Amino acid sequence: MRIIFIYFLTLSIIVCSDNEDIVETNIVNLKEYSVDKSSYCKERAEPKKLIWSQNFDENYLSPNAWNYSTSNGFYDGKEFISGWGNGELQYYTKPRKSESNTNTSKNLFIENGYLKIQPIYRKDKSRISSGEAAYNFTSARINTKNLKSFSYPSKISICFKVPKGIGFWPAFWLMPSEDIRWPVGGEIDILENRGRISNISSSALHFGKQWNKKSTLVGEALIPRQVRFQDKFHSISLVWKENYIAFYLDNSLDPYFTISSDHPEFQKYKYPFNRDYYMILNVAVGGKYDDYWVDFDAFCSDRACSNKENPDSHRFIIDWIEYERL
Repeated sequence: MRIIFIYFLTLSIIVCSDNEDIVETNIVNLKEYSVDKSSYCKERAEPKKLIWSQNFDENYLSPNAWNYSTSNGFYDGKEFISGWGNGELQYYTKPRKSESNTNTSKNLFIENGYLKIQPIYRKDKSRISSGEAAYNFTSARINTKNLKSFSYPSKISICFKVPKGIGFWPAFWLMPSEDIRWPVGGEIDILENRGRISNISSSALHFGKQWNKKSTLVGEALIPRQVRFQDKFHSISLVWKENYIAFYLDNSLDPYFTISSDHPEFQKYKYPFNRDYYMILNVAVGGKYDDYWVDFDAFCSDRACSNKENPDSHRFIIDWIEYERL
């Protein structure tokens, strides 16, 4: 059963879905969208306010800022959870020794001032690491754990372009810096996209006592189709204060999603977001986020993406990231 409440003027739609996610959708139709531009990203922050930023001006991914996650899953105690708990199809790779001069790989590299993450599909499965299963898909996931932490009061912004095609799942998100079992410490998904859907960008908060006793609050920004969201650069900002979180698309005036500690769901589960987190960037393939749909032909077949006329349409591209004090 899906319950939908529609409020005109701002057109806010709240949905209680079958898996108990609470989804709020708001139309974002800025006056800037009346002009066709390659980038709608917000203006850059004042340098004096910046705590940390990444501009990707050099073709080298700093190991002082970023770690690589590898494999197709994780260990929960002694149990290996494949597909990262979501039924994902990709194996996350890291640079080979021959790629140490750039600390990048076929799945993640820096080109012309942009960080690019691309999943690659091959018809024949290959075993990336001995002792593990073989996979058709490879991709990349990087994080700042034990290298850089983030907390409130702050603003975290990213300027990006998402890939298009059924099965792409790009994400920019935060997890607790301390070792605490999910979802007790909370998870902040600043940006998630379905490659199948051309005009919706999502943010989400996960929290609760354990994996089967939790809540998920989702905020969707619905963008007019004429803006061609997947073809342009956009920015999302997380404004993060004590007991309060808000998400903005392409501007700093009107949030499309706000949550505070007085939300009814925090009467069931403790508000966990007043703590330090680390940052994650990745592109997953398939999984439950889009009901496991995948179009194999939508993906690059090699490092150069030689099977595609426009390779960048099939990559998650990041122009810059900013961490700003409030």
